[in-house]
Amino acid sequence: MSLTNTARLFSRFSPQQIVCSQNQTHHLSLRSYAIPHTTAQRIALKGAKQSPAARPMNGTSSFVFSRPMLAAWATCCIFFGVSISLFGVDQGWITFVGKPKQDTLEANPNKESEQDNALTEDLESEIKAQITDMLLQTDVAKSCLESPDEWKRIPFFWSKDNSSKSSAFIPGTLHGPGKLSVEPIVFLNRDRKQFIVILHIGKRLCGHSGIVHGGVLATLFDDITARPAFWNLPRNIAFTASLKINYRRPVLADQVLVCKTQLAKLEGRKGSITAQLEDVKGNLLSDAEVLYVSPSNEKMLPDAASMIKLIESVYPGNF
Repeated sequence: MSLTNTARLFSRFSPQQIVCSQNQTHHLSLRSYAIPHTTAQRIALKGAKQSPAARPMNGTSSFVFSRPMLAAWATCCIFFGVSISLFGVDQGWITFVGKPKQDTLEANPNKESEQDNALTEDLESEIKAQITDMLLQTDVAKSCLESPDEWKRIPFFWSKDNSSKSSAFIPGTLHGPGKLSVEPIVFLNRDRKQFIVILHIGKRLCGHSGIVHGGVLATLFDDITARPAFWNLPRNIAFTASLKINYRRPVLADQVLVCKTQLAKLEGRKGSITAQLEDVKGNLLSDAEVLYVSPSNEKMLPDAASMIKLIESVYPGNF
């Protein structure tokens, strides 16, 4: 008995539907939600499982999952799950809790960091000491120190408090490793019209490679020439009115420089200051002429006479 006749004979026991293809080959498509119990049902179900998907006929349809389709579906599900997980981690919805580290392991990085910081501070202190010694060993510094009746050392960085000092441009921004590594050394002449500043400019203040930026030199000229202006103008306070600089030669970084400044002319509330920047051999690198004006409005800036006296009292001297 053929498979089709057997299915027709026992079709009254269950609601299976037998569908034959157009080429009369016995392909079965089975639609049933009941578990087959009879021999015909089992035969029909076995034929349906072994046959490929049959064409839909008389409005009926059937669909059979193949292994490649199931593999593709599983891959899509896995990819979707991984994508959602990564998005959750990125948004902070998912966090990973690992095994807590031992105390000895946690202490080692901190200890190494503290040691590195200590070594860095020691190295910076050693470099600062070497640069300061270089400044003091120049011929200009030795000459001033050997003439205490004519020259007196005063601090370069000065302010009313530490907060204003740190917020100032030169002692705050330009002061540090690779820049103005150490505080420049300043000598004040007895006449209080001449000043000598010995400084070291590092490699982090360059424009062209190895050459100090022209704007840095302009800033230093503006700050250094303010000293003879403050010491001689009324109320010991002044603003920069004009600044003219002549760049004679490129100023190489990482070297000791000497800046000499003096009061050239004083007219009422106006003071003309000149300055020359040289290397330790006396070669002229650049020079400047600056005009300062003391404000007449006392509310704009207070008098700085007390500050001048405080600055002069920092280092001992004969005047």
